Amino acid sequence: MTQSWNNARFKKSCLASLIAVLLSPSVYALESLSDDHLAETTGEGIGLSLENFKMVFQGANDRSTALNDISRSIYDTSTGSSYARGVANPWQLDTGLIRIIPTGENYQQLYDTAFEKNYSVAYNSTYQNTVTTNATTYTTIQNSVNNDPVLYTSKYNEFYSSKYAIYEKAEIDRYWDRSKPFNEYQAYYNSIIWRGAAEAERRTIEKIKAEKPVITDAAAKVATDTRTWITAEAIRQAQLSQKDPIAEGIKAGNASAVSLTAAQISNKRTKADVFIYGLALSKSDGSLNTRYSNQGFNWGSTVNPWLFRAGTEKVRQFSATEKDLGYIALEAPLATVAANEADNNIKLGFWTDIFARSFSSSNSVDPMTGAPNVPGDLLVSERLRLQFVANGLSLNGSQFRLFQTFTSPTKDYSQTLGLASVIRINTNDTPENLTTASTNLDSKGIRISTAAKNDQSDGTASTPALNSSAAPTFHELEGMYIYSPNINLVLGTMDQPFIVASDGNNIILEVTRIPNVPEIYNKIYQNYGSGLGTMALKGSTCNVYQCGEAIKNVSTDASALYQGRTATHSSIAIGSIERIPGTNLLRAKQDNNSTGIMFKNANGDIKNYGSAVIDGVLIQHLKIKTTGL
Repeated sequence: MTQSWNNARFKKSCLASLIAVLLSPSVYALESLSDDHLAETTGEGIGLSLENFKMVFQGANDRSTALNDISRSIYDTSTGSSYARGVANPWQLDTGLIRIIPTGENYQQLYDTAFEKNYSVAYNSTYQNTVTTNATTYTTIQNSVNNDPVLYTSKYNEFYSSKYAIYEKAEIDRYWDRSKPFNEYQAYYNSIIWRGAAEAERRTIEKIKAEKPVITDAAAKVATDTRTWITAEAIRQAQLSQKDPIAEGIKAGNASAVSLTAAQISNKRTKADVFIYGLALSKSDGSLNTRYSNQGFNWGSTVNPWLFRAGTEKVRQFSATEKDLGYIALEAPLATVAANEADNNIKLGFWTDIFARSFSSSNSVDPMTGAPNVPGDLLVSERLRLQFVANGLSLNGSQFRLFQTFTSPTKDYSQTLGLASVIRINTNDTPENLTTASTNLDSKGIRISTAAKNDQSDGTASTPALNSSAAPTFHELEGMYIYSPNINLVLGTMDQPFIVASDGNNIILEVTRIPNVPEIYNKIYQNYGSGLGTMALKGSTCNVYQCGEAIKNVSTDASALYQGRTATHSSIAIGSIERIPGTNLLRAKQDNNSTGIMFKNANGDIKNYGSAVIDGVLIQHLKIKTTGL
């Protein structure tokens, strides 16, 4: 892990101090680190640590409108958060928001599909009805022409006089092909050409008429086409007084389709609107009923800080060829090998309103509040309101590396943005000791709740962004409780990267396929029963106890103090979990005192669903692609 910058011309501690000065107004501190301490454990780079850090998103304090239960004087004061000023029910001011407006479906495509479906039904119905009606009319008119000898004869003579000469010439040309000099009639023509071309052609035509059925064939065609013409004339006459089926079908289809499609799509709630309120980070406490403890926490130290650095590693990507790959990394403080509950010291809280909005709703935004200019579509009946509170969080051991991938035969993989990450969200270093009788359940858990304390505590608007009303007060008991969750996810490695690519306007997020290259897949696959694997299979699972090969401060240390970040498999453990002796496998405890997932109602009734483990998960290939952008 140790790296050196031998060509540096200035002390890195100077750079760290400069950044600390620039960020001095902030609520956290960037510690000045010595070069020796910086490189002692995690390699050199820019080290950061948080001291007495806390934050909460609240609405502006300088508004002219007061809440029903908070005096105007409180609102007109801008000297600090409601928690710092000792306001009663300070969480009611947790209305600072982040708004997310997903674009939803491809609305034009949705409209076109619905229109085509509705149009086809309306068109086909009208067309078939009109054809049936008109067919009867055509037959009547046609029969009246055919059955009237005077009318038929006049039509025949009219057609004969205009068409017979054309048909006769076509028949003559069929027997006398002037392009063939050895044709029998061409030879006859040539033999009398001395009389003149016009006379030779006249005599040749007479000879053809005498020898071939030209007149008979031409007359037959005239008769056939006269019948066709009379029928066509009957149809034309009918169309003068009858509705054209195609025109009527299109007209009715359009009218019906527009009406049906507008009704169907305008009633679809395919748009979303997400308001995230009161995002808060503070020091963990023993309560899952409050989103914010108003206490600061420390994160990182001079010897084990947050680290932002660059590095190089020898990597095989997509082939057996090993090459140096440069990357830039953000690394959380290392997780210790020995259980250290002091690291599980973060409380995260927020509450959210999530709406389903109609297809026809406006996306215009009030720049002052972030709320929609036309709020009528944000209905309580179409809203999901919930609160999220987590205690005892630790991200220690997490790591994110960004790099450009090597060239690959797969176009999407080649020289694009790559990510190798280990995401560790742990709350309990000793989950094997957790029982239903544990006194610290709420200090190491997540609660998701939806019920308000009462009807009067649920706000005066569908969401506070609309009228600057108070945040709701959630019920103190109801919700789903997830105790001691330990989530350790490996999302991409340097050998099997998670890539961000594009296909036209669409975005591709993909954990690339594991190549059929032994030098690569032997580093990723693992022998599940043998800790870090065998000599052939080097992969391993990341869990709260272990995450790959442990890290020593220096090569001469007898024992490692920190967990590694080289694991290739993931695990999700909830509640009472134990490690199977002699392996790196986890299992859920099954005795009656085990716990992990609980549901509580407003009366405090509890349903305990026990613990759960998803262990040794390997993402061999995962692809997510947007469509319609």
